[in-house]
Amino acid sequence: MLDPLPIQPICRKIDATLTLPGSKSITNRALILAALSAGRTRLDGALFSRDTKIMLTALGDLGFKLVTNEASLTIEIDGLDGAIPNNEAVIYVGNAGTVARFLTAFVALNAGGIYHFDGDSAMRERPISGLLQALVDLGAAEFEFHKKRDHFPFTLKSKGYQGGEALVDARASSQILSALLLSAPLGGAVKLTSADVRPHYVALTIGLLKSFGAAPPDISQAGEYALSIARYTAPNSGHYAIEPDLTAASYFFALTLIQGGSLRIPNLCQKPLQGDALFIDVLSYHGLCLNMKEDEWLVSCKFPNGIQKGHREIDFSNISDTFLTYAAISPLLGESVSITGISHTRYQETDRIKGMAEELSRLGQLVKEEKGALIIDPKPRELRARALQAREAGNLLTVETYKDHRFAMSFAVLGSYDLLGDGKPWLAIKDPSCCAKTFPEFFKVLESLRDA
Repeated sequence: MLDPLPIQPICRKIDATLTLPGSKSITNRALILAALSAGRTRLDGALFSRDTKIMLTALGDLGFKLVTNEASLTIEIDGLDGAIPNNEAVIYVGNAGTVARFLTAFVALNAGGIYHFDGDSAMRERPISGLLQALVDLGAAEFEFHKKRDHFPFTLKSKGYQGGEALVDARASSQILSALLLSAPLGGAVKLTSADVRPHYVALTIGLLKSFGAAPPDISQAGEYALSIARYTAPNSGHYAIEPDLTAASYFFALTLIQGGSLRIPNLCQKPLQGDALFIDVLSYHGLCLNMKEDEWLVSCKFPNGIQKGHREIDFSNISDTFLTYAAISPLLGESVSITGISHTRYQETDRIKGMAEELSRLGQLVKEEKGALIIDPKPRELRARALQAREAGNLLTVETYKDHRFAMSFAVLGSYDLLGDGKPWLAIKDPSCCAKTFPEFFKVLESLRDA
């Protein structure tokens, strides 16, 4: 493993235009829908990262024809109107949750198919039982588990969808419900009941269904999703534009808050599909301002030294990928914060609650860890004292990332703050290459903002 990466502080206000990579969540959903549509679809502004490349490889292994161009950020895929070419395949999902869940539901379409799934060691521990049980209840698949029941690796014998009803336990991840919403309606009308689910992530899936010609589900207050039989079609132009990644944007929103200045992000509309747009509301309390234009966002914070402070309790259940961004900069926000609604993040790339508690504690912050929450009492003076102590010993404070991209990017924002007032690094990030999962160029982009 490479040495930890020192983070060079930014010693001035932000003044830049930032082009973000495409959304991973949208790219992988759009790939599924394009494969299920009739005819060729071109995805513009697609993300090329570890997770999307795993999806591309798997679709290729299933027999789909794809043409990729990383330079132009385009992917062309020939959809087969609900058919899957190969009746047998080995599918490796790595630690990509969207790939693992979406493709498991996807291959169940092909009655008589046999598909062998596996992932890395972390994926073998991640929850998928809610999806597997729903597939069995719908009569769409049966499973042979090779190590631990209801976990990877397994062999899926597909039976095809014929409609019907199922109770879907998606408490561990809304991707479980989304996987079924994408694929199950092609076999017949279906009713999926999933009461305890994070609505903004499901709304993202439903938005894409509509873009590919499907009627949205009727949703009851009891959490019933009723879908008529579907047939997907490519958008009229044959092109689908992927939104910039608003979870990736969260790091640069936070950076603008603590540095001051302004940041322009092109290609963002006023009503994006991604629920993580709501992270702006979290930071607006502290003084970050947003000016939405027709195809551009401008965020600004003129007075970083006057960041609004005060105890807060914030429910991150609808934007849980961004809680790490906020927690990482909490030592600079002055007052205690209670971050709630994040119990499911214990079962993501790593146990994110435990990991964040450990890293903030290592930086001298007082942290109370609960089952689904973190209570953080910021200690900026202790952070500074530990940074000085490490510097005097010829070292830097170092953050563990647990092979989790969001730890690396979140703490890189904290490290960009000139804590010691001398413009020299005080924080280093272990395993920065883990950002390849969703944002391979993150550290290059961060570096560009120092010189812009």
